[in-house]
This record gives sequence, C-alpha cells and structure tokens, in this order.
Amino acid sequence: MDQVFNFDKSLQQRLREYKDVFDGFEILPASGLKKEWGFYLELTMDPNGWQAIWKISRTTCDILKLPFPTIVLVFVLDVDFSNLQALVRVIAVQDESHIIPEKHHVPLIQLWPTKAQDETVALNLSSTANVIDMLRFFYIHLFMPWDIDDDETSDWKSKHLESRLRLYYDMKNGMIPKATSLRLNSLLTEARRIQNKKEQIELQLEETVIDEDSSEKNIEELTNIHLRLIEIKCEVEILENPLLRKAFLKRQQQQQLLNVENVKEPRIWLIQENGQVESYLRFLEQVKLLYPKEKVIVQPNLSQTLEYGGPNDSFILAEGKYEVNVITTLENGVILKGIGNRDNIVLDSMLDDIMLDFQVEHCLVENVTLDASMSQCAAVIRKGKVTFSNCKIVGDGVSTIHQGIIVLAGAELELINCEMYGFYIALVGNSGSQVTMQNTEIYNVHYGLKIYDNSLVNVHKCTFRNCKDYGVFVETENLEEGIHNVGNFEILNKIPQVKTEFVNGMNNGKGDVLINRTSQINAIKDLFSKGDPTISEPSDEEMAFDDDCKDIGSEFDRTVIESDRNISPVTI
Repeated sequence: MDQVFNFDKSLQQRLREYKDVFDGFEILPASGLKKEWGFYLELTMDPNGWQAIWKISRTTCDILKLPFPTIVLVFVLDVDFSNLQALVRVIAVQDESHIIPEKHHVPLIQLWPTKAQDETVALNLSSTANVIDMLRFFYIHLFMPWDIDDDETSDWKSKHLESRLRLYYDMKNGMIPKATSLRLNSLLTEARRIQNKKEQIELQLEETVIDEDSSEKNIEELTNIHLRLIEIKCEVEILENPLLRKAFLKRQQQQQLLNVENVKEPRIWLIQENGQVESYLRFLEQVKLLYPKEKVIVQPNLSQTLEYGGPNDSFILAEGKYEVNVITTLENGVILKGIGNRDNIVLDSMLDDIMLDFQVEHCLVENVTLDASMSQCAAVIRKGKVTFSNCKIVGDGVSTIHQGIIVLAGAELELINCEMYGFYIALVGNSGSQVTMQNTEIYNVHYGLKIYDNSLVNVHKCTFRNCKDYGVFVETENLEEGIHNVGNFEILNKIPQVKTEFVNGMNNGKGDVLINRTSQINAIKDLFSKGDPTISEPSDEEMAFDDDCKDIGSEFDRTVIESDRNISPVTI
C-alpha cells in the first residue's frame, strides 16, 4: 500500500540492524531481548504524535466482533517502550458501519506509520517506521515460542540471530524446497498457537482456585503441549543449523529422486481407520468398482499419507473422521475423494490457522465434509485450479473472523454441488481470481460471496439463503462515491466480469446483493486544526476493554494469511 512505509532489506542489512540493537552484551539471554528492544525503541522512534494504519489482528477482531480483515487509521497518543506497545486513538475506520472503542493498547508490530502526517508536527518518521519494521520482522520471523525458556547463561544473539536470518532468506530466495518451507511455516504457526494456550493455562492455574479433577486435566494438557513444543523445536533446529540443513535437504532430495525412479505412474492410496472386517470389505467392494485392476496402497492415517503422496496420486477415503494436524499442501493433480455418504467422511482440524493450502496447477476434492469450525479458514487457493465437487464445508457459526475459502490473484476455484455454512464470509474472490459456482448452496453466514475488482465470477443455479448481511458483496473502485447499490442478483450485471444465471436469494438479512465503493483511509494532514486529538476522557467501557487487551500485545498474533513474507497491512 503506497500510503505506508514498506521495506525490502537484504540479509546483511537486517544483520547489521539487529547487531546494533543488541550491541554491548557478551551474553544476552532470550529473557533480556524485550528489555533491550525497549531501550532501543526509546532512542530511535517518536513517542507520540504520529498517525498509522492499524491492521487489527484476528484475535482482536474476534474480541471486538469485527470481521477480519479490518483496517483503521489511528493516532498514537503514547508508546509504552517496556511492553512494546502503543496507546492509540481511532480516527477513521475503513468500514464506517463498524463501531469500535476509541482507545486501544496496540502491539507496535501491528502499526504501519503513514507517509502523510499532520504538517504542523515535527516527526522523525522514517526512523520510527524503520524501527517498527525491524521489531515486526524480529518477532514474526526470528523469535521462536520456546526461546523464552532458554538457559539464562545462553547468548541468544550468537546462537540464533544469523542462523535464523539465513534460514529466512534461503526460504525467500527459493533455496529451500517449497514443501519444506510450507512445513516449517506450519510448525511455527502451531508452536505459537500452543504456546499461547500454554500461557493461558498457566495463568489460570496461578489466578484461580480450581478443583482437583480440573487441575489434573490442565497439568496433563500442559505436559502434552510441552512435549509437542519439544518435537517442533527439534525439527525446526535441524533446519536452522546450516550444516544439518544441508544434510537434511540432500537426503530429502535423494529420497525424492528414489521415489521418482520407483514410482512410474500415479498411485492410489486407500485411507481407512481401524474398524471391523465388514466395514473394510464394504469399502473395498466400492473401490473395486472404481479401480478394478489397479494396484492400491492401504493406509490408516490421512495426514501422514498426504506427505508421502506425489503428483497425480489419488487418495480414496472410507467413511470416518480424519484429523488434519498440520497445514496440508496438496500436490499437483491430486484427487482427494470420499466413498460413501459425504456427511460421514469428515476432515477436521484442531489448527486455528487454515486446513488446506493449494499451490497447484489442478486438484480435485470430492464427496467429503470439511469441518473448519476450529480453523480460521478452510482453504486458501494461491495458484492453479481447484475443484470442490459434492462437498460440504462447515464453519463454527459464531466467530466474525472465520472464512471458508479464499481465492488469491491468479488462482481459480470451481464449486460444483457444494454446501457452505457457518462462516462470517463463506467465499472470498480477490482481485485477479476466478470463481465458478454451479448448483451450490451457501447459507447461515454473514456474507456468502465477497469479490473485488477484476475477479471473474460465474454463478449458475446457486442459492444464497439466511445470510445475516448479504448474499453477495462486491467491493469496487468503479462506483460513484457515496453510492451503495442494494438489490437482487440482477444488479450484478453492472459488473462486467460477473455472470449470473438462475441464482436465488432467500431470507438474506440486508439484501441479496450489495455493490459498495472500496473505502480508502488516508492520513489527515490538518488533524490538529479540528482540535487536539490527544485530549479526551476515556469512558469506563473503553478503559475496561484496554485492561482486557493488554495481554494481547504479548501474543504477537500471527496466522498463515497474516504472515506472508511480503507482509502488508491490507493482506487478506
């Protein structure tokens, strides 16, 4: 976004900057990093008086019952250097229909200073923007959830700084295979999630009196979290160490070459959980009708089998419940197909990130139910064409941050005979994406389909019903300012890239379709001419909210969709 500062730095630039931050210490343990950041920020950034774009984190959006993403313009009243956060006042909201408290304590890494500022205020803005970028990059890409438990005699800087920087830039420059990079990002996302959960349980044990049974349950859960963090840490440290990483990638490459030599044609994987003989025989009889002469491989665990699979493989699922325990990236040409009643073939996940991540030329998911009630997003399509056929995709029905399927620029989605419900937004088509829907029903959501300029959309024989807001929401810059078009599906004919035929809407709260001009937030150059924005008495409600949210800053909330390498305040 042109109105905020963005940085593209080399490894050596980042390394010099961080050495400046932590200079003067022979041994600096992880527990001392936050304190040193506070000292450095106090010397290098403006303590107040500047405007910034605040991209509200998913966590805060959920607390405030706001849709994600929500973007606001804020004025910084004060910076709390010791806690790496700022007290801000909201001065403009991207969507004026959303009402939020005026004052907030916000982690600095969620703020992007705007290039334009009030012309009457003298600011060292370039330095402020740069040091916030340094802080954001550090806590997103370099500081790991387990670091805080490191030995107090261990020097974090010499042990981790350069090695983790090189790991990041090796991934960015394509020196590490994409599948390995995705696996690493998935592990780190999981680690941050369970570390937050660990801290919440520990706080609950300290502050509340709980019965013996609950205490034992919490202790058992803490033990499992600790074990999982150790597992993730070991796997990540192999990639962090340059020598181990080289050996690991070499062995991985050799294994892939061996697999290519041994596998002359696509494989058929049969996935069935342990069960009775009768259920196995019934499943095999159904498979035999599809593949009467082909060789098959039988496996009980879907997640592990997907890791073994290769391009153009088929994964045939029996009726049962399958847990997706890491963000799953399907290979090119893969078919993921359920046999039986789709309501009884359920893929669910305990991840609070995304379930399925597609970066393929083509892929088919057929006759399954995706239970994304615990995840923030059921699927992200980044590249190629993905088809969902006869699938049911389910959200939690409560959260304002849950999205069904997100289609990014250059990617294509096809929905055939599908159902989607329980999300805030069921389907998002970003600018440059392509979405085709046939005989599909979307219901019990806030918005059924949200699309942007230059997205190609074809909707045929589909139904949008019981949407709390609108069935279809179009954001466009090609609309006269201040004009909102609300109506039935015929008004979509105003959008050249959208084609609809036999589309029904029933019981949609505010209307079937909203065509809305894209909101723009611009910094205010004469802010002080309208009164001093630093002067205001906060209400009791606002201060209570601030007290509740002070812990949010320590989470440095990060999700897969928020944490793309070229992070931007308007990333969806």
